[in-house]
Amino acid sequence: MGLFSKPKIGGDELQRCLAYYEAKLKVTAFQTKEADLFNNELVKYRTSKKSPLAASEVCDAANRLVQAAHEVKRRHEGTKPVPNAALATHYAWHITVLCNTAWAEATLQTMEALANGWTPYYADVQQLAGKFQLAQHEAEREDKKFLRRLEIKTDAIAEIISRSIDAAATDNWQPSLRGLWQNAKAGIP
Repeated sequence: MGLFSKPKIGGDELQRCLAYYEAKLKVTAFQTKEADLFNNELVKYRTSKKSPLAASEVCDAANRLVQAAHEVKRRHEGTKPVPNAALATHYAWHITVLCNTAWAEATLQTMEALANGWTPYYADVQQLAGKFQLAQHEAEREDKKFLRRLEIKTDAIAEIISRSIDAAATDNWQPSLRGLWQNAKAGIP
């Protein structure tokens, strides 16, 4: 161990850190699953941009994306306790979650504008997407530092990742039946 390096984490603290890491990965896997659902809808309806049905379907998908972003935020904030050794990675993911939520909300506004026949201002969505990607990159960097401190085997990390992906795949979360876009279509404020 060098003069300025942090001590290895072991014992009960290691177990708390691993439990936190798995809980965080489950939130991340959920967010990835929901983002993939949205991206699949975009690809599906890309060729029929002019169709009102396609625009409505993409708005529904964007609405789900916004609700999922808020669910990710709720789950992230519920990931407790956060061990001291994980504070930097937790904070970095918190910034990522906030950036994701802002991007999702701007995406929904853009899709609503398209559905209403208006020309959206894409620069905001692109800027927010860039901020989200930068925040995610920083969070992943903090994760790597955190895992180096834990000094656990790659197989153990792979097992945690696998359990997290499985949990996301079987997650039964559903968006509310009447989200922002559906309320707008029905004329409900």
